Amino acid sequence: MFNVDIVEGQYGEYAAITLIANFADDDGGFTIKFNNSNGLLALTKKGHLINGRRVLVTGRISSVAQVWFDKTDGQTKMLKRPQIELDARTVQLTLGAKPASAMNKRTPVAAGTVVGAPVDQTPDLPGEVQDQTGEYGSGTPVGSDGTPIF
Repeated sequence: MFNVDIVEGQYGEYAAITLIANFADDDGGFTIKFNNSNGLLALTKKGHLINGRRVLVTGRISSVAQVWFDKTDGQTKMLKRPQIELDARTVQLTLGAKPASAMNKRTPVAAGTVVGAPVDQTPDLPGEVQDQTGEYGSGTPVGSDGTPIF
């Protein structure tokens, strides 16, 4: 995941999503752009679509560009990376691993601090299981052969 912006458009709010992918020779790569106003917008608002997250995306290509026209000076210029736009109606996205920086959100603990789960005290059990000496099972009735009778 390269960038996600929540944008207010003519028909309401949507997520403008940009991904970066690399070719096999690992050059500068290319960008994949698409918009979504339902499930991916909700995931963005919940914080699941973060920069650096790996995703698998499929969809129908609606356009491919490598240049853009700068209206201020009338020049055609090269994009930093080739750009593929996907038809928003066909996009399917599967979430992958989050970046390591998002996975290690633990609270730091000072050195020497003992951290453990709280321990409940053992409750007092009825007299037939625990007698006055505190020995468990000593109050359990036994048969003539010494086996406990329950």
